[in-house]
Amino acid sequence: MATMAFIDIRGFTTFADRVTAREAVAYLSEFFEVAVPVLEGHGGHVNKLLGDGMLAVFGAPVSLPDHADRALAAATDLLGAVDAALGERCRIGIGINTGLVLVGTMGAGDVVGIEVVGDPVNVASRVQGATRDLGEPLLVTAATRFMLDAAQPQLVSRGAIALRGKSQPVAVYGVARDSVTLSGRPSRTSEPT
Repeated sequence: MATMAFIDIRGFTTFADRVTAREAVAYLSEFFEVAVPVLEGHGGHVNKLLGDGMLAVFGAPVSLPDHADRALAAATDLLGAVDAALGERCRIGIGINTGLVLVGTMGAGDVVGIEVVGDPVNVASRVQGATRDLGEPLLVTAATRFMLDAAQPQLVSRGAIALRGKSQPVAVYGVARDSVTLSGRPSRTSEPT
């Protein structure tokens, strides 16, 4: 059982199209220098750098009983850290999901690494994609919400969304705007629905 967080920089493709490759790499490096320590500081393992984003895993390969709480705390802290360090230059979307995954060494030849495989990983990725559609910087699935133990920022229902490959819609929650500084957005209050 683990919690996955997919993080993606919004608008990076458009940005990279306007700048040199060297400038794009410098921008990504600046972002990763902010993001990786925040995720690791909450016990997350950055499993993959994915161009302009990353997959962080909480609870695997090292077991953590409070992996869902750590992932949500890391995500909210990351939004604030990116806002403080990069301001208007960087907007991110984060999708968080919890579930049973297979963790192990996979690959062949010289390309071998610890991988996390399973439907919960795919759902986290697709929920991150839905952050754009819903205008939310952070979305958490009901599976993750169910696993939360500690007092966290107020989660507000954003309804159920259809995800490719899923037969049933997936319930998602955003973080109330007044409970956390959201990257690149002015603070405002969201009413629970």
